[in-house]
Amino acid sequence: MAENIKILVDPYIEGGNVIYSSFHLSLQIGAIIGIYTDVSKIHTLMHWFLKRQDTFTSFRESALYERLTVYEYIQFFVKLFHYKNDEIENLLKLFNLTKQKNNRIHKLTYSEKQRLKLLNTYLNQAPIQVLEEPFQNIDEFSKQNILEIFEVIQAQQKSILLLSNNLEDLMMSCSEIYRLDTTGLHILDVKEEDSEQAPQPPEHIPIRFDKIPTKKNDKIILFNPPEIDYIESVEGVVLVYVVGEAYPCALSLNELEQKLTAFGFFRSHRSYIVNLQKVREIITWTRNSYSLALNSTDKTVVPLSKNKLANLKKILGI
Repeated sequence: MAENIKILVDPYIEGGNVIYSSFHLSLQIGAIIGIYTDVSKIHTLMHWFLKRQDTFTSFRESALYERLTVYEYIQFFVKLFHYKNDEIENLLKLFNLTKQKNNRIHKLTYSEKQRLKLLNTYLNQAPIQVLEEPFQNIDEFSKQNILEIFEVIQAQQKSILLLSNNLEDLMMSCSEIYRLDTTGLHILDVKEEDSEQAPQPPEHIPIRFDKIPTKKNDKIILFNPPEIDYIESVEGVVLVYVVGEAYPCALSLNELEQKLTAFGFFRSHRSYIVNLQKVREIITWTRNSYSLALNSTDKTVVPLSKNKLANLKKILGI
């Protein structure tokens, strides 16, 4: 069985506010793990991992020696990491830069530069490789090439940790994806949509399934109820909101209300269901107009119908 590298990440506190609490992370050798979070948390994590001796960090905006040719650049790092010169041609092929090998780096496209930046990730021997947004703003050819490079790096028995605020990028590259927010690290239950019909379980065995299924492109993402902030119906489309991100859901609001009431969710409006654990304040605008302010970074406010106010007060014991 492959060995796991266990890491305890320190909490990040800024101005007295907990940006994220400490969390444990288990990295399997040869696996690609993704953390989905916002840009500021990515920046903080990158600098935290930079201090570890067993980790190599690849920053998206790291500089290249742009006056060198591609061949000279690879040759320099091959010598630095004590590889043989006959490895250069193999690296040019692996990074799909053979045609550009005599071009100076400043003449490369952005996508070609981003591929070249992964050279250090390939050559160094650190067991943990942490990469910041490796797929951001690059062309489809480069994305596919980077996935091929990752496969070679995995074969070197290195753990790859990708930090990104783009969930789709992580879905196409990672075996496990976690979401990091102020409450901690949560694994995302992401599954490929399967066209084959699953065998039906025996009718006499009841199955309880509490997770809420949502869809993002061709992936199905399952959320635990406590992760959800609120649910909204817009022109017949039901959207589940988790940390400011909207995920379409095939269930109706009525179905979701029945499923989630036991978990502390409340139908605050004909078009809204809210997680009462996330409510910070009941706002009174006028005698007939109310809203619920949520305890979220984007200061979300959802409507509260007048005829729902009495029921809410009864639930809250006020």
